[in-house]
Amino acid sequence: MTRVGIFGGSFNPVHLGHLSLAERARSELDLDKVLFVPSYRTPLKDPKALMPASLRLSCLRQAVKARKYFAVSNYEIRQKGISYTVDTLGHFRRKFGPKTTLYFLAGADAAKNFSRWKSPDKVIKLCRFVVFSRPGFSPPRAGREFLQVHFPALDISSSEIRRRWLAGMSLKGIVPAEVEQALKRYKRKVLVTSKLKKRSI
Repeated sequence: MTRVGIFGGSFNPVHLGHLSLAERARSELDLDKVLFVPSYRTPLKDPKALMPASLRLSCLRQAVKARKYFAVSNYEIRQKGISYTVDTLGHFRRKFGPKTTLYFLAGADAAKNFSRWKSPDKVIKLCRFVVFSRPGFSPPRAGREFLQVHFPALDISSSEIRRRWLAGMSLKGIVPAEVEQALKRYKRKVLVTSKLKKRSI
């Protein structure tokens, strides 16, 4: 029986906290693979705060390319529109078949809002739902107990990373070096394109 972790989210952008959680999931749950699935749009988050989907996807691919047990799927980005976990899990259930157990990886904050998700009962039937949380956090009940893994999350905020990136500050120690370089290249490209447009007016 193959065991695959499905790690969804906006990854806005991916950072070392995400990678640490994925590695913890792989070791704690004995996963054969962790599949990162960046959303196109997340229903419970402000779309205006999202980096372009192509940039988030590119950063993720850079972050995992040297990690044997990690991979990236562009399924939700290809679908466009709002990304719902129940639809994504249905896709991977059909893709991998009955001989694969899916483990959906979620942080404590996501689990707190679980009752607001689309078809939460169906989500639970499609996977083993894993909540990564700090000690003392009790995940909600959803027909059966969630799997719970204690994980003292790194103090890293995607919004702070975006602020530092836009200000031209170093991202060393909070994102992989490859991701920082990808963000720098994108920023230079945007600046060059903006200057060319101004000259053509």
